Amino acid sequence: MKKKAFAQYLPLFVGLFLIFGFVSCDRILPFAPGPINNPPEVQEPITNDFTLLKACIGKSQSEASALLTSHGFTAGNDSKYYKTENGVTKEVHIHSIGNVEMNVLNNDFDTLKQVFTQWMNEIRNSMAYTKLVRSSFKLRTDWNNGNQIFNTPEELINALSTVSPAEGMIASFSGNDNYANQYSLTLYPIFNGVYMQIVNQRVGQPSDDFTESDLENEDLQKHILISKVDYLTFRYKGFYALNVTDKLNSGNEIPFMADYQFPGDFGHIKFYYQNINNLLMDGSIIWMGCGELNFPASFRAGLPMAKGLRYPGQSHISFIDDSGTYVNVTDENELQHIWQSVSRQKEFQHYYQHSSKKVAVYLYTPSVGVGNPADAYYLVFTEQ
Repeated sequence: MKKKAFAQYLPLFVGLFLIFGFVSCDRILPFAPGPINNPPEVQEPITNDFTLLKACIGKSQSEASALLTSHGFTAGNDSKYYKTENGVTKEVHIHSIGNVEMNVLNNDFDTLKQVFTQWMNEIRNSMAYTKLVRSSFKLRTDWNNGNQIFNTPEELINALSTVSPAEGMIASFSGNDNYANQYSLTLYPIFNGVYMQIVNQRVGQPSDDFTESDLENEDLQKHILISKVDYLTFRYKGFYALNVTDKLNSGNEIPFMADYQFPGDFGHIKFYYQNINNLLMDGSIIWMGCGELNFPASFRAGLPMAKGLRYPGQSHISFIDDSGTYVNVTDENELQHIWQSVSRQKEFQHYYQHSSKKVAVYLYTPSVGVGNPADAYYLVFTEQ
């Protein structure tokens, strides 16, 4: 077959491979490991308050100051920046290279609603919105009513348009994208303000993204695959493969044994396969601090593929709790994102297609109390 013809039918071959699984040569890697491409975030043009605030992320104080003043803001004596338009004054706070905030403080409730609606629409129409992996839209009309939950910005804005000021009233949007940017927009009438904040705790930190795939044939011959997925971004952060003793081939669930210590100050979570001779994970948990994963101590890149597998539902993948018990959830959005990440990996495809056990997902949160979502990640256990 000529190279051009082979290239033309390559997607078909890959599709058939994913549909029918591995055959007699399943120990052979289909493609040679190579570079892993993680495209950087692209800064969109500055056209409004949100895109201006977003552009301040990653900039030094002097760079952010120059950017704001070039867009009509004036530096104040309190390290804030001010701009008044149509009788409304906006304040910008540059808390750090990865933490910026814009506020409007005003005694008029209708003005606050207009600003909230404007900023919500700016976020909705931005490139950042298309990269969101989580989002939440809430409205509480007073202290006596609970939160109303909405699926879209439009639903929240429409509900807010008929609301009158009352004690305990709050409207809010929060979410994060696949670049670890965390967004929040809140209308607090009790404080006479609207607050828009963008935080990225990874800015200025060394990247832990893999740049080169490294899967070996022997990695596919172990019993258990542990995959790591970042909580904020759902990016794949590597794999660890190991063998266990007394392997149980029957049943449809991995036989976890758990040792969980609640973090009054210091706690931990340990998972074993069936008995304490088979450690699967060991991580400390610290109240008002941050623990660390002691085992596995490191993860490798693996081999990313062009396509993932179709999401199979909670009959084949689900969360486990601190006791190692499989639990179902009503909202499968997180599971679907996790699946999209791990199922694009050659190593996961191999273990999953040779497994009779349900894939288990554990959310490891090493920091609790005022927990930091940037510290958390998922550990995905697959047994073959």
